[in-house]
Amino acid sequence: MKRVSVLVLIALIGAVGVGSTKPLGADASMNAFWDKFKAAVIKGDKESVFAMSALPIEIEYSLPKIKTKAQFMKNYKHIFVGEANAAKCFQTAKPDVDATNKKVFTVACGFAEDKTGDAGEPLQYTFKLTRAGWRFVGYDNINE
Repeated sequence: MKRVSVLVLIALIGAVGVGSTKPLGADASMNAFWDKFKAAVIKGDKESVFAMSALPIEIEYSLPKIKTKAQFMKNYKHIFVGEANAAKCFQTAKPDVDATNKKVFTVACGFAEDKTGDAGEPLQYTFKLTRAGWRFVGYDNINE
C-alpha cells in the first residue's frame, strides 16, 4: 500500500510539473510557441522573433506603437537587450497565463543591471493567441 501511495505521489508531482517553466493551464500550442520564441530571443534571431510577432506592438507608454518591420528592427535592442536581458531571463522565466483570458500570457523579467533582484520583475512581455497563432504583442515597464 505504501508503495502505491508513493507512486501516485510521484505521478502527481510529475503532472504538476515541479521545476518546469511551463505554466499550469497552458495548452500545447502555447508551450510550443513559447519554446520557439524564447529560443529565437536567446539566439538573437531578430527575423524569427519578428515572424512570431503581431503588429502593432504596444511598447512603453511614452513610445509609439511599433507598426512596421523597420520600426521593430530599430527597437529590437531596446525591447530585448536594453533594460532587460531577455535572452538570460527567458532561459528560466515562467509564462503567466491570464486567469480571465486563456488567450493571453505574459512573461516578466527584472532589470539587466539589478544584480540583487531587489527591483522585482517589472519588465513585461505580452503574448496573445491570434488567428495566425500565438504572437508577441507588447512590452512594458509596469513601474512607469
